[in-house]
Amino acid sequence: MAKPQNILVSIDGSDNALRALKFSLSLVQPGGRIHLLYVQVPVARSWVLSEELIEEHYRRQEEAALKKVRGYLKRAKGRIAIQVCIGEPAPTIVEYARKKRCTQIVMGNRGHGAIAGMFLGSVAMKVVQLSQIPVTLVK
Repeated sequence: MAKPQNILVSIDGSDNALRALKFSLSLVQPGGRIHLLYVQVPVARSWVLSEELIEEHYRRQEEAALKKVRGYLKRAKGRIAIQVCIGEPAPTIVEYARKKRCTQIVMGNRGHGAIAGMFLGSVAMKVVQLSQIPVTLVK
């Protein structure tokens, strides 16, 4: 009998991330779990920005990223865990997957193309390079 999947889905509010969630829901077997992870890039602290402004920024970003997935959360009935982290996206995604013993990472790919990817260095490509487990990119 195959071990149930423990899939990490990285979300960012994009349509590609939503497609990654849909794809993952089709993969997960009974007893499996999907970890939705939203990683926020840290805001540099300064005397100009109050803690309240920074916290409000994080709250708004989180709300926007999770808005599209809320309907899927109801249908999944407890098979989905949500986590929000602050950090550099690629290493944070890979480390979270390692800690939760995920068997796969699924994430949206923005589709910048090979040439743009070489210059821009997408989060998805960094995750592929850093991860010890399979990574599936969904367009």
